[in-house]
Amino acid sequence: MKAQKHIAIAGLAILFIIFALTVPALALDSMVTAPIASVDTLIDKNGNEYVRVVITEDRSLNGVKYETEALVMAFGRQVEAAKTLKPGDTFKGICNSREYQGRLSYTVLKVIK
Repeated sequence: MKAQKHIAIAGLAILFIIFALTVPALALDSMVTAPIASVDTLIDKNGNEYVRVVITEDRSLNGVKYETEALVMAFGRQVEAAKTLKPGDTFKGICNSREYQGRLSYTVLKVIK
């Protein structure tokens, strides 16, 4: 009985280690360059400003090329730089990307002029 308990604990520990090593590898920073569709400065529930930029990206799936919009969110120190962006300009920045329910979005780490 004790041996089974130790094996179960060891198995959980191995799964935790694999998960801990895999997750950071998925959160890579990337350079994003895309046309800007819209820019909005908003206030969050804590009264802090943030900027929501909608960009247009070209993608392909199974050989079919299409255009889609993605959100680029700027918080904290990146707000002032993001507020200077205008629709029609090209967004260029270093971002952290994430996917939620199949939709890709970005958090700005650095706006590049």
